Amino acid sequence: MFSQLMKELFSTNSYKSSQGRVARRLTFIGLSLVFIWGGYSFFSAGYFGAQGAAIGGAIIAALGVWASYRVINYAQFADFLVSVEAEMTKVSWPSKRDLFANTKVVLIFMALFTALIYAYDIVFRSIFSLVG
Repeated sequence: MFSQLMKELFSTNSYKSSQGRVARRLTFIGLSLVFIWGGYSFFSAGYFGAQGAAIGGAIIAALGVWASYRVINYAQFADFLVSVEAEMTKVSWPSKRDLFANTKVVLIFMALFTALIYAYDIVFRSIFSLVG
């Protein structure tokens, strides 16, 4: 398993590049941003002096972006992302009107529930202050 992962890491092949494009691109962007932020954090921490920190941060960012690209083309992970995107197309999303109506119901329920918890709190606080 580990040797297969290392072989994939240094490969330039694209696995099923026409399938699961949205999920794979968004995963790549998310992973790449994590590594770029890590490289920037390494740079801004100033390890190994200013020049060393710049080189180290750039290396971390570049290797991270390459690893992100390779991970989304790793066969098992790519198949997972393809199936995630296929399942997301099966989801029935509510209309805008239904979304607002449901949101209104949830907000009203949460406000009433909060008021109920607050009332319980006042009652129990007064009971416990009387008891001692």
